[in-house]
Amino acid sequence: MGASLAQVASKMGHETVLTYNQHQISRPNALRIDITNSRNVEEVLEEAVPEVVVHLASITDVDLCEKQPELANSVNGVGTQILAQNCFNKEAHFVYVSTDYVFDGDQGNYREDDAPKPVNIYGLSKLKGEQFTRATSDRFCVARTSVVYGWGRSYRQNFGFWAYTELKAGRTVRVVDDQYCSPTLNSQLARMLLEVTERRLSGTIHLAGASRLSRYEFACAVAKELDISTSYVTPVSASSSAWRAKRPHDSSLNVERALQVLSHKPQEIKSALREFTVEAPS
Repeated sequence: MGASLAQVASKMGHETVLTYNQHQISRPNALRIDITNSRNVEEVLEEAVPEVVVHLASITDVDLCEKQPELANSVNGVGTQILAQNCFNKEAHFVYVSTDYVFDGDQGNYREDDAPKPVNIYGLSKLKGEQFTRATSDRFCVARTSVVYGWGRSYRQNFGFWAYTELKAGRTVRVVDDQYCSPTLNSQLARMLLEVTERRLSGTIHLAGASRLSRYEFACAVAKELDISTSYVTPVSASSSAWRAKRPHDSSLNVERALQVLSHKPQEIKSALREFTVEAPS
């Protein structure tokens, strides 16, 4: 996601500095950072001298977070607090990218002011990051998103990447049909995030796709975009999965605020998947 944002920002004439921890980035101005180390964060910010920091670093493996809650809290929670504090000290606007998993999924179509109630350690750790951000800085934006997909890293494929490659190879995919979300194309999210940074928008905003879909419906939409029969997508129940952590039933996000205030607006699934397939590597 960081690479997609940097690409969009560079095209718009912004100077960007990417950071990484475990997976090195092959860019001349990329810097390694450990967000759990306050001194290291301070050193990196002193070198980069940013006007805006978009915080995308996170442990997003939901089951890993459930298995190692201390690690999840250290990175997603305390690491966010350290970044927010250092950005406040350096007078940099801080944009924290959070998740739909801060909600319990009982309701769906969540608005920015709905009460968070996570059902797993990942969601709880990201909520702590939100709370630390609000308590630490007065120059911040919490941007929640949902099921980000697109082209990029190969070491851990996102859902859209996986569904596309499996279906195009003629393989059947098994996908849960009772878990709903707001699938978000990474290049779409990058454009929305860039506008948030350029305008220094503050508070909380939902930056996600404009369509509420089950994962099964999402995979079927990918198949249709590829002109492949949806019979290659097999619906299964979430209860039949081997997941360690509980997932929210319906964590879809209401994006009315983004539709009202942004020029780069959330996309419906058809237009987003059209862009997704155009961007596909040959």
